[in-house]
Amino acid sequence: MNQLRTGLFQRILSFVLSIGADPEDSDYVRLIKRIYYVSAVFGCVASLGSTVWYFLSGQSLMAWLFFFSFGLFIGTTVDGFLYPRHFRGIIFIVLIYFVAAPVFVTVLLGGIWRTEGVLMIGLMGPLLGLVFFLKRRWAVALFLIYSGFVLGLALIEPRLEDSAAEHFKMDPFMFWLSFLVVAAFIFGVMYFFVVQRDKAHRLLAEEKAKSERLLRRIETDLEQAARIQKDLLPREGPRLEGYDISGLNIPCYEVGGDYYDFVPVDADRLGVVIADVSGKGISASLLMASLRAALLAEIHPGYDLGHMASRLNDFVFKSSDSSSFITFFFGELDRRTGEMRYINAGHNPPFVLRREGGTVALKSLGFALGMFPGATYEPGTVSCGPGDLAVLFTDGIPEGRNAQGRDYSEDRLQNLVRQYRGLSAAEICRKVIGDVHGFSSETQPCDDITLVVLKRVDISSA
Repeated sequence: MNQLRTGLFQRILSFVLSIGADPEDSDYVRLIKRIYYVSAVFGCVASLGSTVWYFLSGQSLMAWLFFFSFGLFIGTTVDGFLYPRHFRGIIFIVLIYFVAAPVFVTVLLGGIWRTEGVLMIGLMGPLLGLVFFLKRRWAVALFLIYSGFVLGLALIEPRLEDSAAEHFKMDPFMFWLSFLVVAAFIFGVMYFFVVQRDKAHRLLAEEKAKSERLLRRIETDLEQAARIQKDLLPREGPRLEGYDISGLNIPCYEVGGDYYDFVPVDADRLGVVIADVSGKGISASLLMASLRAALLAEIHPGYDLGHMASRLNDFVFKSSDSSSFITFFFGELDRRTGEMRYINAGHNPPFVLRREGGTVALKSLGFALGMFPGATYEPGTVSCGPGDLAVLFTDGIPEGRNAQGRDYSEDRLQNLVRQYRGLSAAEICRKVIGDVHGFSSETQPCDDITLVVLKRVDISSA
């Protein structure tokens, strides 16, 4: 039974709080609406009870006053439910009513002492004006007008001293003057808090506008950075006689730290590079761009592969903090012999899928770039015969995770490449990326994805 009552009360409260709801309202307007309509519901009950009491007491004018108040509360609540955008008009009517009705009734009944303090209810008008008027001077003017009514009625009331003597042992003018002083103090305190609230609201709005402008500027900068980074990556695979080469990069965010490139060494040699900067986002993309510039400066027909890797390592170490490093693979492919001399600096081992079906992993030969100064690297060598296929990738592929927490894995990558090895290099890239996305479609991407496929064309089967 208690749970039923609690549930009923919660439904009623939820309904009352929803009166006047408008999707276009600000949080502040919605709060004011809730305060008013909750007060109006309680006002309905209080005014109806007062109506009955005064009718039974024989005070018909006061009874009709509270009955009219009851109708006003009912009418404004129903109107708020049906027409939420009438709210400012409703509040203006209620505000005027609170100020005018007590003064009018006091005059009709013949004095302040005969109304049982109904003038005090009129203070709700100026207090309500504090949240209604956009310009606070109107609320101050309303308070001064109402205070003038009270003082005026206190001064001109007939038989004031006799009436007051029956109730109080003090001068009636001093009583009402004291009442106005207290009312002014309450109004002043409320005014201070309303002004401070509006100031805080204004400052919050200004900070929000600044944040939105900053966010738009960041988004614009990120879009431009993404375009620049995209321009740094190859637009298409290189044209190398006897080979089909293609690459694809999918950043986790707008910009990423993965990098691949095809760098001509001379007419017969091509550098194939793939790298992964630790971390993601803008900082990783800046370090990636720096690596690219340093790499291109190192490559020339007479360069030494091991010396180049050592110089890049020292460059990254000096150009980044101690927590940043780059896994790096560079393969120098000689198109005439199919031999690839390579450096693997802590990168995921690329693999060469042989024509006969075997697999050769190009394992790491040293630390990732930037981990330690003065690191040295010894090149490795692998041959790519006709029909062989080399696959270079970053860890975003094997570490892609599905909703069950399983990784995509290098085994799945190798099996998929083996399945589609008859396709072109570009088509194999698209098949792999599509499979990775399908595998992890129910989870958020957690890393950049980069893939390079290099096929040596089997002329005999062409």
